[in-house]
Amino acid sequence: MQAVKFFKPIFLLDERPYRPERLAIYDAISTIFLAAGLPAVPPVTDYGRWCHPQYLDPRGYMVPFLSVPWYIEQAREASRRRINVQNLMEAFRREPWRREDVIGDHYDILLVDEPLFDPAEEEQFGLSTTPGYAAVGVAAVISMHEIDRLDSIPYSLLKTLAIRELAHAFGVPGLRSEATEMLPRLACTNPCVLGRCVEMPDDLERLTDLRLSQPPFCDLCLDELRKNLSQNQLEDAD
Repeated sequence: MQAVKFFKPIFLLDERPYRPERLAIYDAISTIFLAAGLPAVPPVTDYGRWCHPQYLDPRGYMVPFLSVPWYIEQAREASRRRINVQNLMEAFRREPWRREDVIGDHYDILLVDEPLFDPAEEEQFGLSTTPGYAAVGVAAVISMHEIDRLDSIPYSLLKTLAIRELAHAFGVPGLRSEATEMLPRLACTNPCVLGRCVEMPDDLERLTDLRLSQPPFCDLCLDELRKNLSQNQLEDAD
């Protein structure tokens, strides 16, 4: 039988049952694959605020992995109402349905309302929040906390942030020898949507203006994106 290649599916999750701006995620995915010159986007399933019918046990406690609220709750720092991105990414890595005999490998992208934080970045750089975070090959999370408070158009800012975090999940930018910096996370130093985004909202608005005035990726990041997406294809038997 001939092996047929396909891209890992993307599962879209949300803390809210309905959010009009969620369409910006679809737009971001299309922008990434169009920029890479790929003929089709991967399948995207919008699960929203998913809860399995049996997500609560007989005592009323949430069963691990069976609802969006569980992912958020087990990663929440209750004292400051923030979400620990490292705990959240570890939960996504341990999903039982990543096994090929269940659903198989995929990307998760989650929208939340609360601020995000990375304990390592907070300790080393004093950054108490981050607008988004991604684990390569696994998942991305985006906080609407800052975006919802701005006068700018939420859709456009969310699209910029989604392009960034999805590209990071695809491994871009990588550990290359030129045009990158590590402050606090690997970022591109060319005019590129994957540039530094630390000062909110100024950096995100700057990157959005840049995205609207030129192609989103610089040549170096675009080459990496094409290579990584090609390597990330799965095989199935025809």
